[in-house]
Amino acid sequence: MFDNLIARAIVPVTIAVTGFVIFVCILLYSFVKSDMTAEALRNVNNCADTVVKSTKSAMMEDDQRAIQDIVTNIGTRSSVELIRIYNQDGEIQYSGQDKQEIQSKTVETHITNFLHSDFATKKQGQRDIDHASGNITISLPILNEPKCSTAACHFHAEGEPVLGYFSVAVASGALEKTLAVLRYRMIIFSIMVLFLTVGGVTALLRMNLFLPILRLTYNAEQAAQGVAEIDLPKSDHKLGKLNKDFRLLVKQRDQALQDLKAMGAPDKYVDDGSR
Repeated sequence: MFDNLIARAIVPVTIAVTGFVIFVCILLYSFVKSDMTAEALRNVNNCADTVVKSTKSAMMEDDQRAIQDIVTNIGTRSSVELIRIYNQDGEIQYSGQDKQEIQSKTVETHITNFLHSDFATKKQGQRDIDHASGNITISLPILNEPKCSTAACHFHAEGEPVLGYFSVAVASGALEKTLAVLRYRMIIFSIMVLFLTVGGVTALLRMNLFLPILRLTYNAEQAAQGVAEIDLPKSDHKLGKLNKDFRLLVKQRDQALQDLKAMGAPDKYVDDGSR
């Protein structure tokens, strides 16, 4: 009976608490992942803006060598997977050392979207995080400015809104590693909560419910054998009114037996107090 009672008392509590903790961990992980991803995107986007401004300055001076040097030097960084500058028609004009050619598929998609979208959409840029491939890809338009048409290169007309496109793909290994550590720690935390819930609930129920019930059961067996209420083991008061009512019934039984005995009742009704 008690094994069944223990199971019915512990299992639902364990499932409820552990399920709630797992749900909170998943929710927290999604928030942290979203925040860290947004921060990584902001960092890469700031770097991309810096490169665009640097190359635009070189473009206005018609210094193609400087543009290629900027792109090449940035492409030598270990975290940079791909860096390219495209012209208005989506053709590659400058390119760094592409470490993973497969990453260009995302960039090519960005460039295709640029070429088939309106100017308002082009100004927003495009950003993708590929957790499977482990990279962050950002593509930005190089916008025309009034002074571009009067610069030394004088290549673009004043009415052309876009000079070209810039794309960079940065490895997201550090982000993926941090998220993996976070997942691992949350899993360990959930397992610890599971064991703590089982152990804690079991200890509390045993101390405050199961042992008092066993004591009450023992007292009931003693009372059934004719032991008087005053001779029963003292109560620990953990069952509250239930224990008081039981002892009151036993006390009333003892009083009734004494009254019957005083009235001269037959011995068969008072020999063991069970009738």
